[in-house]
Amino acid sequence: MMPVMAGQAKQWERELRAAGETPDAGLDIAHLALLLAACDRPDIPLDPYRAHLDELASAAREALDENAHPPCGVVAGVLSGVISGRFRYLGDAETYDDPRNANLAHVIDRRKGLPVTLGILYLHVGAKLGLDLSGLNFPGHFVLRLRAGGEALVIDPFNGGQPLSSADLLSLLRGVEGPEARLTPDACAEAGSRDILLRLENNILSRAIRGGDFSRAREVVTRMIWLAPHRAGLRFELGRLEVHAGHMGAAADAFETCKDLAADIGETRIAGMAEEALRRLRTRLN
Repeated sequence: MMPVMAGQAKQWERELRAAGETPDAGLDIAHLALLLAACDRPDIPLDPYRAHLDELASAAREALDENAHPPCGVVAGVLSGVISGRFRYLGDAETYDDPRNANLAHVIDRRKGLPVTLGILYLHVGAKLGLDLSGLNFPGHFVLRLRAGGEALVIDPFNGGQPLSSADLLSLLRGVEGPEARLTPDACAEAGSRDILLRLENNILSRAIRGGDFSRAREVVTRMIWLAPHRAGLRFELGRLEVHAGHMGAAADAFETCKDLAADIGETRIAGMAEEALRRLRTRLN
């Protein structure tokens, strides 16, 4: 990496670490998603991508200005018409596991991606326009909830922003969890910006682990820790990956931090797992 790129990468790391100590409400989700994208594409300038994000928001604002007090369905239609229609963003159903689908810069270049990356575009526009739009903690397929005019709609960013009924959501859920799955309030609970960004990175992490690229997995977990330094489970995952890499000292540090973080917030199960991992690690080292 050239010195300029290395310096830029350090700046991105500082910004992501600062975000890790920032309350969720203060996070700019699209900006941070671009920083995460740039960590894997250090040669790209981010200003054109930021300009495109502004263009999306401006186009939606112009369309909504034509309606003084638009009902929920109209707002959803505007979002869909701008993002999926005018700018042609669609879900990549054909090459779903392409790692570029989880990189916001690639998604902007290619105009296709995963539900969560496309959802971040909707959330960015919603935030700029002051809309009541939030991501949901829905398993397997990221969706959004829009509230306007005393109504609410769940919309699917992967499929052109189309509205989803309760029956649609149940069908999606059963496709992930099996035919006996039931739609619960937890599945439709709101997800904060930090959790959405972690979900984005987890797509990259899971693919790296499935592909046996554990060095890549360590990079991704490290970035996730920058964003969420107090999540004990991320430290445990880092410890496992350090063991796999043969970095036993780093693994011990990760498990020790995991144990302390988990104990501080009462996550006794994770604290116990970290304690057991440390015990096994010490047995191997003795």
